[in-house]
Amino acid sequence: MSTSSFLNTLSGRMLLFGVVPTVLVIAAIVTMSAIDGYRDLRNVEESLLSLSARDAAAQLNGRNERWNMLATTMAMAQSHGLFGARKDSTDFARSVASDTPGIVGAYVVYEPDADGQDAAALKSAELPRDSMDSAGRFVPYWVKSAGAAVLHQRTGMETMESYQGPKNAFARAGRPAAYITEPMVRNGVMVVTHAHPIVIEGKFAGNAGVDRDLATIAGVADNIKSRLGADVFIFSGTDRFIATTLGEKAGGDAERLVMQEVAKTPYGALAEQWRSNMSAGRVFEAVDPVLKEPCLYATSTTEAGAWNIVVRRTRADVLRLANAAMKRNVILGSIGLVVVGGLMFFVTRSVSLRVRAAAETADRIARGDLTRPVAAVSSRDEAGQLIRSMSTMDGNLNSLIGSVKQVSIRLNSTATEIGATSKQQEASASTFGAASSQIAAAVKEISATGKDLVRTMEAVSENAAETAQLAGAGRAGLQGMESVMQELDRATASIAEKLGTINERSQKITTVITTITKVADQTNILSINAAIEAEKAGEFGAGFLVIAREIRRLADQTASATLDIEQMVQQMQASVSSGVMEMDRFSDQVRRGVRDVVSAGLQLGEIIDRVNRSTESFKQVNESMQAQSEGAQQISEAMTSLSANAHQTMQSVQEFGRASADLQSTIAVLRQAVAQFKLKE
Repeated sequence: MSTSSFLNTLSGRMLLFGVVPTVLVIAAIVTMSAIDGYRDLRNVEESLLSLSARDAAAQLNGRNERWNMLATTMAMAQSHGLFGARKDSTDFARSVASDTPGIVGAYVVYEPDADGQDAAALKSAELPRDSMDSAGRFVPYWVKSAGAAVLHQRTGMETMESYQGPKNAFARAGRPAAYITEPMVRNGVMVVTHAHPIVIEGKFAGNAGVDRDLATIAGVADNIKSRLGADVFIFSGTDRFIATTLGEKAGGDAERLVMQEVAKTPYGALAEQWRSNMSAGRVFEAVDPVLKEPCLYATSTTEAGAWNIVVRRTRADVLRLANAAMKRNVILGSIGLVVVGGLMFFVTRSVSLRVRAAAETADRIARGDLTRPVAAVSSRDEAGQLIRSMSTMDGNLNSLIGSVKQVSIRLNSTATEIGATSKQQEASASTFGAASSQIAAAVKEISATGKDLVRTMEAVSENAAETAQLAGAGRAGLQGMESVMQELDRATASIAEKLGTINERSQKITTVITTITKVADQTNILSINAAIEAEKAGEFGAGFLVIAREIRRLADQTASATLDIEQMVQQMQASVSSGVMEMDRFSDQVRRGVRDVVSAGLQLGEIIDRVNRSTESFKQVNESMQAQSEGAQQISEAMTSLSANAHQTMQSVQEFGRASADLQSTIAVLRQAVAQFKLKE
């Protein structure tokens, strides 16, 4: 059978106008759903990659701010009364180095003679000689060794970034600020220095700082790799690697990346793209120079220290879920197309065979061949009913032929009306079928959208939970800071109490000096009286006169020395009084800082409570979206069934219309054929 002949048959037209459009619509829906799912999964993976980069930057920034705060506290202690007290400054730096975990050294450095003292001050037994450098700077530098702080000598501070960096930054900005140096290897340990200028009366007088061990930085990168399966690169503002998750060998390359300049590694070609995306914060794709395959990169940077973070995943890893989902959708869609096409072909072929059998029977009866019986059928549809009616008509034709002559005209009119009605019903069924198909497609899209919303709400709920955890960690950090500030307040009160004790003892010294002065004056008067008596004695008192003069000279020297000591004690009392007032003001500032930290902790607690309540709301919305998605799925299944019924109804109406047309033509033939019949008298 040729193609044109097949399309002229009932089964051909049903396949052409019913099955093919349905298959094309289903294929289009499956394709669009697969494309949308692929795009959504990739967007989710890219968002997760970008969020990991920002999370790592936030963790590193928090750690840098913590050590900046320690350096700032040391510098503020110098600016508010500790400056010039060299032994106390030395002891303070040693306690910071020995009692603070995570640092390898602490120091205080003065500009040469900034406190008005010279190198002779080091001859005192209270100060070790290693606290001065060759240029006359006061530099007590303590290095942690086996859990204890050991004093090391520092020379050439004017050439070090940890000294010149804060000094130059203060000169440019006109105000003190924390400064983070570039990473360096010291005594086999990779460290970075956190420093803060010491400002006295608006002038740079030195700085204080700590050397921090960077070994813990690798833990941040390893945490991201364990959670996401992504490689992490952390490098400084001058493009020097601080930590990576590639181990000692970068993808098979024997070159170590840590402490190497990015430009001198295989990733130097990507450095410009990394830097250009730091501020934008977007995910970009490029070919990795070591892996030799496309990878996705997410970048971020820290505010403190301007460190850069790059998170990398291969495109194959990122798109693995998306490719699997797309393949699954294509397979399910293909199976659905085959099943629907097969069912519709089976139904079309079955209907076509019954209609063809009915047409052949009608044609035989129209030719007047009443010798053969009509084949029996068990079908209950319109075609089966038509064949059974023809069988009855064949059995009763001889008795009805006479009546047919009389009612043929009225039967022809009725057949015409039936044909018109069947056409109207066919048009209505066709419109209803198209509408039900559109509704079914829309409901499927709603169901798919509901599932996407459920996944999105789950991701949002997880992000809210992670935000609550991070906020809880921040509140714990504030509580720790509150205890540190309270400890600093107690230490300040202790220093003020000791200064008061010094002031009281200096007053006692003044009393003793007054007594010594009176004794010297009395001794001077006695020496004068002795000289007078010696003069009276003549030559017998000459020896006694010499002794009296020597006693007078010693009394004069004692009075002069006592006067110098009294002036020095008065100066010390003035300095101690000023220090007591400065410590009182500093103690007030520390108390205000404690109150501010407590207030910030309360506000952060309220934020955590609200985030927790939002998390519960997200869970309720997620449950509602899941219920809505299940309802949409049920509606989609019901509309699919309704669409199939609409197609079957339209096919039945078409069959009925064709049967009506056949009936009308048969009536015409019967009118002609009845004229040929001769009835019995």
